[in-house]
Amino acid sequence: MDVQHGGVYLYEPPTVPKSEEDALFVASGHEQLGERPYIIMSKDKVNAGKPTAVGVPFTRQVRKANSYRILLPVGEFIPDGSAHYEFANSVALCDHVRVLDLERVRKKIG
Repeated sequence: MDVQHGGVYLYEPPTVPKSEEDALFVASGHEQLGERPYIIMSKDKVNAGKPTAVGVPFTRQVRKANSYRILLPVGEFIPDGSAHYEFANSVALCDHVRVLDLERVRKKIG
């Protein structure tokens, strides 16, 4: 899937490594697990023709907002009309930047 800088996509990280290579992408410690929205931070020219992109995950736990975890009110999201995703007040977890495998991007939601 092609992704765009600033786009919001549902991403599902692997939970069980199937190989040593997959083990590098499995969450551990305090990393975010499960399907969740990510905003793409890497520029389109960097993403072009590559199987990865850099993203920041969101959480709906607004109590986590602080100086490096940015509160995003629901009114700031521009939904993708065909995605049928229910946005809510969220926090961008800027301390959880991740390289995303584009094969695990499920759909564009905003």
